[in-house]
Amino acid sequence: MNRHLIDMKMIRQSFMALILALVADSFAGILLNKSISVFNAIPGLLMILPALLDMRGNVYGAQISRLSSKLHLGEIKSVKDKKVKINIISSIALAFTVSYIMILLTSGVFYLTKQVVIPILLILTIVLTNHFFTSSILTPFAAFLSVKSFQKKWNPDNIGVPLISAVGDFLVVFFMVFSAILVLWLPWGMRYGLLGLWIGYTIYIFMKTLKSKEGKRIYKESFIVLILVGLFELVTGSLWEANKIAFLLLLLPPFQETLGNIGSVLSARLSSFIYLGYIEPRIVPRGEHFWRDVVSTFVLTLIMSSIVAGLGYFYSSNLIAIGMVFIAGIIAATLLILISYYLTYISIKLKMDPDNAVIPIITTLADIIGSGTMIALYYVFF
Repeated sequence: MNRHLIDMKMIRQSFMALILALVADSFAGILLNKSISVFNAIPGLLMILPALLDMRGNVYGAQISRLSSKLHLGEIKSVKDKKVKINIISSIALAFTVSYIMILLTSGVFYLTKQVVIPILLILTIVLTNHFFTSSILTPFAAFLSVKSFQKKWNPDNIGVPLISAVGDFLVVFFMVFSAILVLWLPWGMRYGLLGLWIGYTIYIFMKTLKSKEGKRIYKESFIVLILVGLFELVTGSLWEANKIAFLLLLLPPFQETLGNIGSVLSARLSSFIYLGYIEPRIVPRGEHFWRDVVSTFVLTLIMSSIVAGLGYFYSSNLIAIGMVFIAGIIAATLLILISYYLTYISIKLKMDPDNAVIPIITTLADIIGSGTMIALYYVFF
């Protein structure tokens, strides 16, 4: 293969970040597997978990992509810049406000599919408690990672989303379990008090976001997208809820997050290249930068699919698992590469910032396509 069609720097930087994310996601899968009793005790909690995991990429991955574009354009110089602070506040506001609607949607889907009413206030308190802990860590970490990696001559587009995934996925699962145990332990009166505290905090951070023109734009462009992709993410949650198979719950978090990370790296790079004028958005894409990114992404997919397939064998000691995971990875990644470009193209034509719209959709589709492909092939192979 022509070496000019492969960006070795992109593969090298992204590979290290993807490996760290894979390790963290594997621990998240193990923790999820060991905490099934907690999710069985609260109907609907497992269904909303994929949406929360996806929100980690949707909110904080998009935050990194926005900051990366501004760093490339010279609009940001340090972590203390005003635009960095606005991005942090906007991300927290989005994480909290979207959760209210997502829990109502989860309640509706759960009732329609299982004719069971879930404890909405209990789950809302658990989810908001989880958000407080995770957003307190992930929003400043995402800002620091973007700026410092750029200052060290690393491209934030290559490493940002995978690394935030490495930290975020484990934190979301850990604090979800921790928050569930904590809230269940509290007396009813203190549960309502805690919920009231989170509602007040949501209003405060929401009003602070709307004070700035940029914060208002980020919120306006991101909110509807997050609600729509969150609704689709319930498809993934339904798949998880209906297939509580130990092997799948161990493997699905690292598998689908690896897919989402690869798709997010590509979409973030495409967005930056379009802003810089290296790629002209066309229906039929062309140009050295585009094809080099696509080929490099596919090579990265082959490498990571092989590693995740090996992880499947480690969990099951079954050679068939290697073929199953590898085939699922290739099918899903090929679809995501195509979707990533055309979503970026469409968002540009609609005069929307791709950093706000594309990554949330890509990570959601990665979850749905990844989970659907993996579960379907599991029943075919086993």
